[in-house]
Amino acid sequence: MPNGPAFDDAVGIARENPGLGVGVHISLVDERCIAPVERLRGLVAADGSLPSSHGAFVKAFLARRFDVVQIRIEIEAQVAGVLAAGIAPTHIDFHQHLHMLPGVFDVVQNIAQSTGINVVRIPLDHAPQAGSVARRLQTRILSVFCMCNASKLVKAGVRFSDHFHGLGQSGNMNESNLLATLRRLKPGVNEVMMHPGFSDPATAARYDWGYHWEDEHAALVSKPVRRFIEERSIRLATFADAWLT
Repeated sequence: MPNGPAFDDAVGIARENPGLGVGVHISLVDERCIAPVERLRGLVAADGSLPSSHGAFVKAFLARRFDVVQIRIEIEAQVAGVLAAGIAPTHIDFHQHLHMLPGVFDVVQNIAQSTGINVVRIPLDHAPQAGSVARRLQTRILSVFCMCNASKLVKAGVRFSDHFHGLGQSGNMNESNLLATLRRLKPGVNEVMMHPGFSDPATAARYDWGYHWEDEHAALVSKPVRRFIEERSIRLATFADAWLT
């Protein structure tokens, strides 16, 4: 996340581990902009703060407080920040999947092609989604956008995973949920979205998303998960080598 508080730390980890597949996780909400405030019009507040949530972003976008010109400027600045740090991104994805919005996606596809980043996330999860009626409706709308945008990537020659998993378990991909997800994998490239990590009280208070970072980290290093992967001959890969045979 180029405008996240842990960006410098993430760059250091990536440099120390050149085998990692590191993508650009663009955020147009929650954080502050990287591009100059005066170029972003209503996309940011006077102090550079981006919209507080995807809902606030969508409302401001529909109200035409900003348009794709300002969105492009900020996305380009975030990608440029990653490239300037010496990272060769394997893919682009977005915080809260905002790149699926009509208009925004075309900007992202164009930037991906111009920078040679040949993979873009399409978060189309076919697993049954739980939650409230509103949540399920949001997921259905997202699915429609995903299908439309996937066809654009196919025509443009930009890759995306054959199967995406984890939308319904976002922030709660513990060992049990991860094993259940692995049982649903299909032939081809499967992307499993997770949020592993550790948090301190200050971080947890700032990012009140209900994520269980420690549980997801524990799931990724658990022995039952490793054993299942080995028994099923699942090949772990980054987006740089996922399509190699």
